[in-house]
Amino acid sequence: MYNPSVRFPRRAFMLEVLPAGTTVLQSRQNRTPPPRGMLVLITPLSRQPIGTGSTRYGPQSCTLLRQEQLATQISLFGTGAADAAQTLLTLWRDAWSTTFFANLVAQQHGMPRLAPLYADNAECLPYVNAQQQYEPHWQLTLHSQLTFSITLPAATATAATVHSVAADRL
Repeated sequence: MYNPSVRFPRRAFMLEVLPAGTTVLQSRQNRTPPPRGMLVLITPLSRQPIGTGSTRYGPQSCTLLRQEQLATQISLFGTGAADAAQTLLTLWRDAWSTTFFANLVAQQHGMPRLAPLYADNAECLPYVNAQQQYEPHWQLTLHSQLTFSITLPAATATAATVHSVAADRL
């Protein structure tokens, strides 16, 4: 069964904390008319490595880990957008969001680990709809740490033969 939370943990967060009926979509979709009510668009901006990757070895596998900083732009449109932006900003900067993502990862197999870092302040931007009417439009950027991992099979030895050689013969 398809679960969008596995691929889009930030969307799951927003659906949890924003008012019921809020539409939350990945941005940059062509020919998609805006829905009625409040609309939230999620736009990935950048993924930057934080440090050198690491490798963990298991009995028959190795897992490569890479820490990245992920910046995501959140655009909110419609009535209630200002309050929704402040809700996201407040919760992203709180330990509640860290617990939310930890619980989400525990429930969903294969979901990357995501931890909130900080959020830029929300800004009110001009937006004119198709009917040439001004609508509320708020925007903020959420920054998070993403732990990306790849697990590969590792070569292992099933048996070893040890020979002793006297040191004076080397």
